Amino acid sequence: MNPLSHKHTLPLGLLLATLPSAAAEPADLQEVIVTATAVKEAKKDVPASVQVVSQDDIKNSTSRNAGDLIAEAGIGHVTKYNGCLTGSIGIRGLQSNWSSSYTSRVLILINGSRAGTVNLAKIPAQDIERIEIVKGPASVLFGSAAMGGVVNIITKEGTKDGCHGALGVEGGSWDYWKVFGEAQGKVGKLDFSATLSREGQGDYEAADYGTIENSGYKAETLSTRLGYEIAAGHHLSLGYQHWKGWDIGSQGATYSADPDDYNNKKRDALDLNYRTESLQAKYYYVADRDEWYSNADYSSGPGTDALDKTDTDTQGLSLQKTFTVGDHRIVTGGQWDRIKVQSVRTAGSPYNPNSRYDSYGAFAEGRMSLLEKRLLVSAGLRFDRFENSILDTPGLSGMTAKDDSLDHTTVRGGVVYKLTESITIKANAGTAFRAPAPLELAADYYSWGTHYVGNAGLSPEKSTTVDMGIEVVKGAFRGDVSYFHTDFKDKIVSYYSSALTASTYRNAGEAKLEGFEMNASYDLGAALRLRMVLEPYAHINYLTRFEEKASGAWSTLTSTPKWSASAGMKLGQESWDAQFIASYHGHEWATDWNSSSSTYGLNISKGGFVLLSLKGAYRPLKAIELTASVENILNRCYEYNLGYPMAERTFVGGAKWLF
Repeated sequence: MNPLSHKHTLPLGLLLATLPSAAAEPADLQEVIVTATAVKEAKKDVPASVQVVSQDDIKNSTSRNAGDLIAEAGIGHVTKYNGCLTGSIGIRGLQSNWSSSYTSRVLILINGSRAGTVNLAKIPAQDIERIEIVKGPASVLFGSAAMGGVVNIITKEGTKDGCHGALGVEGGSWDYWKVFGEAQGKVGKLDFSATLSREGQGDYEAADYGTIENSGYKAETLSTRLGYEIAAGHHLSLGYQHWKGWDIGSQGATYSADPDDYNNKKRDALDLNYRTESLQAKYYYVADRDEWYSNADYSSGPGTDALDKTDTDTQGLSLQKTFTVGDHRIVTGGQWDRIKVQSVRTAGSPYNPNSRYDSYGAFAEGRMSLLEKRLLVSAGLRFDRFENSILDTPGLSGMTAKDDSLDHTTVRGGVVYKLTESITIKANAGTAFRAPAPLELAADYYSWGTHYVGNAGLSPEKSTTVDMGIEVVKGAFRGDVSYFHTDFKDKIVSYYSSALTASTYRNAGEAKLEGFEMNASYDLGAALRLRMVLEPYAHINYLTRFEEKASGAWSTLTSTPKWSASAGMKLGQESWDAQFIASYHGHEWATDWNSSSSTYGLNISKGGFVLLSLKGAYRPLKAIELTASVENILNRCYEYNLGYPMAERTFVGGAKWLF
């Protein structure tokens, strides 16, 4: 194995030296986002640091799902495995949790509601319109888990008159195949969108390792959205998302390869949304399923499949109202979210008891527009109440059903000052939190001979963040730079209490995180008046400090790269387009779980790597599009997680009929 040394940095040639002396960007060309303030707003008017993965980025990406897109965006730490598992992502040194949305410190949303899964590989890229990544605290709007940031995946809907879409096929390395179709459009007051696909892949090869056995998968997706304008300015929509993956190989790490374990995964989601210009009401429901099959399980004997299954049901209601007075506004809202987790094992008792988590929140955030809209001042407040329950669990002995609750308040404020028509200065400060999970707060059960007891006196994990930055939008150039500092405290950790003779939890530990973030693009084609798109871009994240304190000593955070970045070039004309993509995942410290290694259980250095990809499309006829892509152009051996090397150079070709 030969990952690139962390001493290598990503060469980023940014064409920033010469900015054309153009007027400010026209309002209709300004990038509009919704996640940072819960209302549609120009990105330059938002005090938070925001990175957007646009539809053009997605169309010309080699990514197959949201997990691939996030890894390609270079936002920070990513844990990815083969096929259909994105374990976790990190923003500003704080991470989602691969096994539970209860304990995540990055919040994953779909269309503004909880995604119901922490596995981004369950969300196909084909159904995504764009992704908005808000970095930093967002608990005032979204409650628990929005500490490092929020990833809001916005799906497609019909916006253009008529019916438009495509039917296509793809094929490539490792016996990869895919058939798909999609359609979007508007007919009178009715709008619609639908995507469907089925795909599969065999075992892949990894540079320096050869064939990685048991690494194939099969998957299918169906997503639909139907909307209707019931009256002028009143829109009602119903959406459904289905994703299913099966025969997904669980090959294990290279030091403990497993040729026969596999898993099946499934996500089904339904939402009903009513909106006007100033009001939005929504209900959503997500059923998320994970089934892990272990052949020749230790407790069931050779030739049998032992099943570990986790069912996570997430649902919620939200109501949001915007009031305006002249150029000023206040956004108010309330929401209820419920997460219910049930576990089943056919070989032995469940590892954890069933649990339920109810969250009730209400918020208000106001913004004053002063000095003829040059100065924007915002402030927000949120109150949350959490009711956690441990539920009766068949097969788990010695447990006690139990309930506990807690309250929490969150605040934030921001300032945006338009220094000139092209230059905007921003500052933002806020608190965020992660509420204790039901197991941490209310557990009382035995597993594998150990007694586990929750701590009803736990406080939420908390963070306080200050960030400031500058954004420039001038002619063909867009760019922004931000600095942030985060103090994290009251980390919830497990420990064995001799007084309780049980494993329990306490608030112990803190962290300090700070660094810089930069986004830049330059439409060179427009600046040179070329009849083509020629646009270099770059996103860079650099942490100057990422340390945690435990047992009185400071140490470097694991699974946290100092550098992460993505850069590339967009090219195109009417009949063709292409995108060259370079993503850099920097050196980080990771725990060595190889039991035969001399460093077993210790944190070791995991080298960084650069991944280069290229995708292009050619339209010889108006209704025909041919695509080709190559991923891992340099044929590097690389891994997001120790012991799990990813595929070597991969080719994919495809054809579409456009209508």
